[in-house]
Amino acid sequence: MSLENIKPNKGFTIVELLIVVVVIAILAAITIVSYNGITNKANASSAQSTAATVQKKIELYNSTVGNYPISKANLTAANNSYTLDTGMFGASDPTPSTAATKGTGYVRVNACSTGTLSASTVRGAEVIWYDYEKSSSQLTTITLGDCSNSPSTLTRTGLS
Repeated sequence: MSLENIKPNKGFTIVELLIVVVVIAILAAITIVSYNGITNKANASSAQSTAATVQKKIELYNSTVGNYPISKANLTAANNSYTLDTGMFGASDPTPSTAATKGTGYVRVNACSTGTLSASTVRGAEVIWYDYEKSSSQLTTITLGDCSNSPSTLTRTGLS
């Protein structure tokens, strides 16, 4: 075998390498965008599930005790069938920042009452959660009992 029959190795040209890099970048961009959409749907589903759980616990509390809860302690007391995790809800609205720090299971529970919040004045409750899929209004509310604006003295107080 002589050296004349050996062909030199040819590498990739810069244009060929650029085309490969551009194709990989396009595929990565498509993957990232679709991943964010899937993540938002999963977070929204988790938040809605948590809100539905809280709603059921509040309804159970109302049917057991005879009024809607007036404090967080009503829903976090030990040895009852409506116990919720204390880190699950609070008096501040779930926003992107609180949802990021406290997780998708963070909801706000408002007690609707006439006058000072007490067992005799509470008329209903609201469960509010951050909806990751909505772009304009991210807070979604489930209303329990009478949380309408009449009578005009009705106030909403976050459970604390």
